[in-house]
Amino acid sequence: MADPHHIASVADLDALAAANKYLILDFWAEWCPPCKAIAPLFAKLSAELALPGAVAFGKVDVDEAPDVAAKFGVTAMPTFIVLTDGEAKGVRVGAGAAVAGGGVVTGDEGEVRLIRGADPRNLVALAHEVVRLAKEEGVGAAAAE
Repeated sequence: MADPHHIASVADLDALAAANKYLILDFWAEWCPPCKAIAPLFAKLSAELALPGAVAFGKVDVDEAPDVAAKFGVTAMPTFIVLTDGEAKGVRVGAGAAVAGGGVVTGDEGEVRLIRGADPRNLVALAHEVVRLAKEEGVGAAAAE
């Protein structure tokens, strides 16, 4: 469907968030080997799962867009954050979603706030869960599926 969006500024982020209910953001750096290792998977997930108006994937080079990284307190790469309606509220994952481990940061109510590290299982599970939520809610292009 779509390659990940390149986010170079807070304005880019705001525009993408305004056009999509959910964003899955990959905070990465050129000098980061784990970031390079997981980049093809992130691109594949974006191509297969992005739904216009519902779910978009974005890549944030922390050296190019330090203001975006600072907005979310990102200090380690790769970090994956899900935005809902433009905010890093996290998402509640269903019982069947296997998102767990040391790199998963959850909120007070069990919602997944972010994933640190390049564990492909967590990234895949989170991306599929976000798409499931969008379809369940009938958001954007997900409403037609």
